[in-house]
Amino acid sequence: MSQDVDAEAQRILDLGMTTLEHVEEAKAVREKMLELGLKPRSLGQILYEKGYIEEEQLEALRREDRKFEGREQIAGYRLLERLGGGAMGTVYKARQLSLDRDVAIKILAPELAEDPTFVERFLREAKAVARLNHANIISGIDVGDADGVKYFVMEYVDGSTVASLLRRGGALDEERALLVGQQICRALDHAYKNNLVHRDLKPENVLITRDGIAKVCDLGLAKLEDLPQSAGEARRMGTPDYISPEQARGEANVDIRSDLYSLGATLYHMLVGRPPFEAATPAAVMAKHMTEMPAPVRRLDPTISPLTDVLVLRLMQKRREDRFQTPAEALAKLDEAVKALQAARGVVAPNVAAAGAASPAAGAKAAAAPAPTVTKKQPIVTPRRRPRY
Repeated sequence: MSQDVDAEAQRILDLGMTTLEHVEEAKAVREKMLELGLKPRSLGQILYEKGYIEEEQLEALRREDRKFEGREQIAGYRLLERLGGGAMGTVYKARQLSLDRDVAIKILAPELAEDPTFVERFLREAKAVARLNHANIISGIDVGDADGVKYFVMEYVDGSTVASLLRRGGALDEERALLVGQQICRALDHAYKNNLVHRDLKPENVLITRDGIAKVCDLGLAKLEDLPQSAGEARRMGTPDYISPEQARGEANVDIRSDLYSLGATLYHMLVGRPPFEAATPAAVMAKHMTEMPAPVRRLDPTISPLTDVLVLRLMQKRREDRFQTPAEALAKLDEAVKALQAARGVVAPNVAAAGAASPAAGAKAAAAPAPTVTKKQPIVTPRRRPRY
């Protein structure tokens, strides 16, 4: 299967046009056409012919291909390929011509780019995000407006999102999930100290580099805590599977505790292979976030430790006053859970705090890297596959 076909499949899934099963079916049809010596059609065309997507969705895919493929849309950058996207916009891999390096560019969705108030906030807040400097946060490089195209240029990371890992292999090993959670928490702590709230933390917005370092991305649409926000703007943010109750209610002024709830929902998915709530519609999922507690992770997987179970439920409390109040509080409990797991296996954990004090990057690498063991040589993470529920 060519990279172009894989990219098209991922684009269709990112936009929520149809299901993974339908996309895999379309891939199989395309492969059969190649085997028979026929000129293969695009996945979008096959899905349309099978009735899995609508005509306007197919045309949207075609428009995007025509608009961006191989063309320089923003002065100084050449767009190379689509990396992902959703309701807020699309992310492309691009070449920064002046420095001859790869970057990622987030282009604001056209319908949002027509809202002057939202555009003003996007540009102002993205500039603030570009000042952040942390090993577990994608670095911001530039932000601007190119003939009506609102864009945010970021560090390009060669790796996979947590969402991709979950789609490929189901739930993560408990310790691996907690190590990723630690790094996300460090990123949230840095954002918190700079008065930023992410508001859309989810597996799709956490990248894992080839070195095993977790990097939180899509902070270009974060909220500055000291700036007012309308309820309408609040409703634009968040993803139903991981949204906090206050965001689901459309409350205007969310704070870092909303991100901690989303961290809990993300950990939940990593640990058991599915989000905390499932329902027929996004609205029904959000209603559950507002009114129900999720099933404890130990009920779905009894091998998960009690400390981790309590940690996730504390993060996902309905009242923000009942959650951890800061990322530092949550990080302390994450550290405790990781150390308990390692101690149970006779592992000597590295002094991550000391390493991180000397260098944030070194601390992140130490948290992501396998810890040495006294009795046998093996990585701290033994991936195991669990079925989706």
